[in-house]
Amino acid sequence: MVVGPTPEKATKGVPDRWLHCPKTGNLIMDQFFPFKTPLCALYDNQIPDKKLRFHVKDVFSNINLGGRRIGLWIDLTKTDRYYFREEVTETNCIYKKIPLVGHNASPSEEETNDFISVVSNFRRTNPNDIIGVHCTHGFNRTGFLIAAYLFSIEGWGIDAAISEFAQNRNNGIYKQDYINDLFDRYGEEDDDRIEAPPRPTWDDPVGSIIESTPSTSNINGANQNGVSSSKNSSSSNGKQFMDGLVKGVTIVEDMSIKSMLRAKIKAFCKYERDGFPGLQPVSLSRKNMSMLENEPYMVSWKADGMRYMVLIFGKDEVYAFDRDNEVFQIQGLDFPAKNGGYLKNTLVDSEMIIDKVNMNGKIRDVPRLLIYDIIRYQDINMMKEKFTTRSDCIRKEIIEVRNQAILKNQINKERQPMSVRIKDFWQMEGVSKLFEPKFVENVGHEIDGLIFQPVNRPYTPGRCDSVLKWKPPSHNSVDFLLRIEKITKKGMLPEFKGLLYVLHQKDPFGMMIATRTLQKYDNKIIECTLELDQTGRPKEWKFMRERTDKSAPNALKTAQNVFETMTNPVTKEYLCGFISHICNRPPAQKRPRHE
Repeated sequence: MVVGPTPEKATKGVPDRWLHCPKTGNLIMDQFFPFKTPLCALYDNQIPDKKLRFHVKDVFSNINLGGRRIGLWIDLTKTDRYYFREEVTETNCIYKKIPLVGHNASPSEEETNDFISVVSNFRRTNPNDIIGVHCTHGFNRTGFLIAAYLFSIEGWGIDAAISEFAQNRNNGIYKQDYINDLFDRYGEEDDDRIEAPPRPTWDDPVGSIIESTPSTSNINGANQNGVSSSKNSSSSNGKQFMDGLVKGVTIVEDMSIKSMLRAKIKAFCKYERDGFPGLQPVSLSRKNMSMLENEPYMVSWKADGMRYMVLIFGKDEVYAFDRDNEVFQIQGLDFPAKNGGYLKNTLVDSEMIIDKVNMNGKIRDVPRLLIYDIIRYQDINMMKEKFTTRSDCIRKEIIEVRNQAILKNQINKERQPMSVRIKDFWQMEGVSKLFEPKFVENVGHEIDGLIFQPVNRPYTPGRCDSVLKWKPPSHNSVDFLLRIEKITKKGMLPEFKGLLYVLHQKDPFGMMIATRTLQKYDNKIIECTLELDQTGRPKEWKFMRERTDKSAPNALKTAQNVFETMTNPVTKEYLCGFISHICNRPPAQKRPRHE
């Protein structure tokens, strides 16, 4: 029997759904390069459009490799009819075949261990070479094994490993049973399981007869599946910085640049999971507010704006990251350094607001970036410092230096796309002043609560139970994924109800009447508050607004915590009374500070 492709074998045709499948992904952790199987020249006559052909040589010369060398090529298909292995080995690249069944069967433990062993042995002697991996389409089997390796050898959480592959391979593993198998094998019982993305359009059975268009025949395979994702797609999802209210800010389209920037802030934050690495406060409730008396805290107002982490990478390289980890470039925003030149490798946490400012009798909108925390300053790790030290760094090294440059006409203030300020925090004694009309009127934008920041703790990426956010009971809300369900009963007009889902849960957290207005938000993220009856019991969920800055609902634990604050609220009067009690205690009764 002849080994390798032959004209007779080629008559079996191009693999199903292969034609418009994205050709390659991006480098994963500088180790793996995923791609679909190449086809040798024997198949060229079946692919008239030259842009859709994909040969072995195209893999080695792919721009996404950045000039790096593939030293190990792992073929996971169970056939030899697609290309000649000599096309690989003649480039001085090792070829290894690990045939997998595929289709509805994820790799077995034996197959997975074989893959991990092959990769580990190769990397011990070739740490700088890239490992190319492909199955037929380069998605489910390829993603499964790469995620298993990242978990087993690199020590990643399995959810982070799956997400890392998804960020670099057009939404990644799209078969839920493969994801479930990974969690069954490597996850914990209480893990929130990742939901598979929608089936890509190229994987539709009729996908092979779709005519090629510029958007589906990208030579490098970067956005060909037609599935929008906030993590992987940019122009397709129509997302804008501050909903388009700020000029001079553009979304980063280049996936390789976007991946590099995300990796940079993830590393700066020492964040072990995937997605947005910024600190996430928890809701203040009667259950956790005792923390305010256990250690020193400072307080500030909570602006009704949008949260962004901002990376000052260098001159003309300022990037903002929203809660979905989407990346925007802020053009023309200057951050001079104290000793000349420009800031670099500096990462801050901030809120973006639009202030209403009276200028010569006219009210004008002024975009303002309020910086309230810092993670890294000029390659110095600031995370471990206490909050007051981090605030001093923002004020002295960023804001004051920038203001001096404006006074010296080194920065043209009028040409800056936004104003930049520090967001002030005060001692706890100042809480009542934040409610006074004079303060509220002078802020220039809507206030929707307070933030309580522990003084002596480091910056913590992800959920942080020691940073507390308070909202008036009327402002407490949960972000849900809304799904409209149509109910038809014989002889009656159809009815619609809105099912409210939180992250990774099959059953709805709640429901609401689906009015005609609400129905247009089907499958969107909406913010809702809970209306109580006269006895304080839950009555119904009320729609507040669409969350255009988010692509995922709140997690179950977050929703449960907020629900607790809604049904057992901390009112303004209760909060002020509690803090007054803390501040007025004799020194001997005050608890020791947190170390």
